[in-house]
Amino acid sequence: MANDEFDPDGLDPGRGAGSADDARVALQDLSDVRARFGRRLATPWWYKVVSAFLVAALFTGAGMPYESIDLGSFSTGASLVVLAVAVGPVLLRELLRLSTGASFDRYRNGWTIPSLALIALLVTCVSLQAFADVDLAPLAGAAAGFVLTYLYEWWTDRRLARGQFPTHGRRPQG
Repeated sequence: MANDEFDPDGLDPGRGAGSADDARVALQDLSDVRARFGRRLATPWWYKVVSAFLVAALFTGAGMPYESIDLGSFSTGASLVVLAVAVGPVLLRELLRLSTGASFDRYRNGWTIPSLALIALLVTCVSLQAFADVDLAPLAGAAAGFVLTYLYEWWTDRRLARGQFPTHGRRPQG
C-alpha cells in the first residue's frame, strides 16, 4: 500500500485479514474487557456469607427430622431445607441484582466438584446421624459446608475477575 493511501482499519489489503499481531492485540483487548466485566460481577461480602449460611441451614435442617438433635422438630428441619434449597437462592439472587444492578447464573456449568463434594458431605453426615448415632454429624457438616461454600464463592469471584465466566473453557455439546 502506498504511503498516501488511507486504510481506516489499519490492515494491509494485500493480506486479506489482519496480521497475527493484530489478532493477538484483539484477543488481549477482549481478555481485558472480560476481566473488567468479571470484576463488576463479583459479589459483595454479604453474598458469600449468606450463601454459606444457606448451606449450613441445609445441613442443620437435614439433621432435625431424626430428632437426635435437640434444636428443633421435623417441621423446623423441613422448613430449613426448603429455605436453603428453594427460597433462599432465589431471594439471594434477587438481593444481588437489587444491590449491584447485575445478576447472572454463577453456576452455569452445572454439577461441579465442589457441589458434588457438598452433596457427598451431606449424605455422609445424615447417614452417620441416622445409622451410626453420631448425633452432631449434621452440625459438623454445617460448619464444614459453611467454610467450603464461602471459599467456593470467593474462588468464583476470583475467576470472574480474571474474565473466566462459568461457560469459559467448556466445549460445545452437540
